[in-house]
Amino acid sequence: MSRATTPDAAAPDRTRAPEPGPVRPFDFPAVTRERLDGDASPELLVARHGDLPLVTAAVILEGGAAAEPPGLAGIARLTVDALEAGTESRDVEALAWELETLGVRLETSAGWDVASVGITVHADRLDPALALLAEIIRRPAFPADQVERLRDEQLAEILQRRKEPRALAADAAARFIFHRDVPYGRPLVGSEAALRGLGPAQLRAFHADRYRAGSAALVFTGAIDRRRARQAARDHFGDWTGEPAADVDFEVRPGVEETTVFLVHRPGSVQSEIRMGHVGVDRHHADYFPLLVMNTILGGAFTSRLNMSLRERHGFTYGARSAFAFRRRPGPFTVDVAVATDVTARALQEALREVEALRTDGPTDDELDGARDYLAGILPLTLQTTGQLASRIGELVVYDLPVDYFASYRRRIAAVSAADIRRVAREDVRPDQLAIVVVGDADQVRGPIDALGLGEIQVHETLP
Repeated sequence: MSRATTPDAAAPDRTRAPEPGPVRPFDFPAVTRERLDGDASPELLVARHGDLPLVTAAVILEGGAAAEPPGLAGIARLTVDALEAGTESRDVEALAWELETLGVRLETSAGWDVASVGITVHADRLDPALALLAEIIRRPAFPADQVERLRDEQLAEILQRRKEPRALAADAAARFIFHRDVPYGRPLVGSEAALRGLGPAQLRAFHADRYRAGSAALVFTGAIDRRRARQAARDHFGDWTGEPAADVDFEVRPGVEETTVFLVHRPGSVQSEIRMGHVGVDRHHADYFPLLVMNTILGGAFTSRLNMSLRERHGFTYGARSAFAFRRRPGPFTVDVAVATDVTARALQEALREVEALRTDGPTDDELDGARDYLAGILPLTLQTTGQLASRIGELVVYDLPVDYFASYRRRIAAVSAADIRRVAREDVRPDQLAIVVVGDADQVRGPIDALGLGEIQVHETLP
């Protein structure tokens, strides 16, 4: 027998989505910053945070891909990966065993600006873990067999990228957005020709040139305070001294002066990977925060204009996005979308229409409020682990920002106005200077794209 039910006056109205609540308060952990022992020693940055007995210790090094010597594209990535291949006193198996025994999570990476090597470990095992970290960074062995193995893996990745449309489109966009002499115009993974010539000798030379104490920084986060971090750093890195690595300086020049379409031909492709962009701005740009908010409205969130238009309204794609790559030198601004071959030209047209509309009309009040709240709201979500926090604090070193920078982050986001959005959209998004890359069947898409009158069209069988 069923029971009769009566409406509950307090029941929620499930016919409407709930209204978003206010942005919750969040205080970025206090950060201290000092030299360990004079200008030839590393910097030390410390932030105590969280309740778990975990510590992340990361070393930031001037070994990014922008510092690669001519003809050695890929050496930054190979060098930092090869740090895990053994040290002067431990081969790769012994090193891996000790890390495992201590419960250490070791992470290495190389971006355009810096390389980083970090550990996360239980606070009680910090000292032996730091001893290993210091040995990995300061006394790597670069054994020939392990270097060859890692080099072959990197070469395989390059070959795979040529076959995978998304990766090929990203590499093609970088190649055509930047002048061919600009480091940013090549993939981070490097080039096949350069990698085949790399061995232990080249890695040792790059390590000696770029992994220097005077331009390094030690970042400690988690269950550790300034006094404990300073003592641990001195115990394991106190005798590490040396002049800073040389500054990396190059001019960023665009690959095109006016909008040009580059078709990378993949015969028979049923889908087109579209990338369009131009040289953007560097991380120190005065309009960094207005650009963050503007891009969130344009293509930086699921509810952005590009995604709502190309995905929700037209059904061209599963997702469309845009982004500024903020680096020490101006990185790229790009719009990314993948669509079926038969709607390639229409998707391009709609994406450009959304860009122009934002430049002309600016944002609505709802768009501006939503973007600011979104950026303010996700900040704590990107700082849930000690490793995430160390990465953010590392930005203070990489871009020479003040230690209280993130304390004012939300306030500066909230201060962005509709006029700011309209201004930076007009100044820093340039539809007349785009490198438009389409990886797909050139025979099918060229005619419809040509009809749009966007500019010169070039067809490439392979990347030049």
